[in-house]
Amino acid sequence: MTHKFTALATSLLLAPAALFAQETAPEAERISMSQAIKSAQSSIDGGVLEAEIETEGDVLVYEIDLVRGESVYEVTVNAATGDVMKQSEEQLTSFLSGLFQEDELRAAGTARDVLMTALTELEGQDGTWIEEVSLDDEDDRMVYEVELTDATGERELLIDATTGEITPDD
Repeated sequence: MTHKFTALATSLLLAPAALFAQETAPEAERISMSQAIKSAQSSIDGGVLEAEIETEGDVLVYEIDLVRGESVYEVTVNAATGDVMKQSEEQLTSFLSGLFQEDELRAAGTARDVLMTALTELEGQDGTWIEEVSLDDEDDRMVYEVELTDATGERELLIDATTGEITPDD
């Protein structure tokens, strides 16, 4: 009986450590958001509308929506290798054109360098991983809403698409 109790107690003590290791392992084995965007842009030369990390099947990927001219493309990048897995042109149906307004399409095309500079600055902070980036119109200015994880936990920030200024998302 003592051995069963000891085994159970040991399992309960080690379980949180194992869970923590499982949650943090993908971060150590994945490329950064800015690296994924660069990889996607090497395939489709366009500005970023949205980018997020997610699991597709059993593979961790970045899905990145890029705009080039009047066209929107979805590029899937393997988060472990940085390889482009697939790309497709999205048809701007009435649903998608409602999601991506004309000013967002235009802003994404002009904000490339500003966004990459800001993302690189954020990722340069120890332990920071960007989970999602999304271009949006907020208070009559175009901003990238950024969800990230760092030493303090999960946070949301804004990157001004014109100036690159990084501010908290209140």
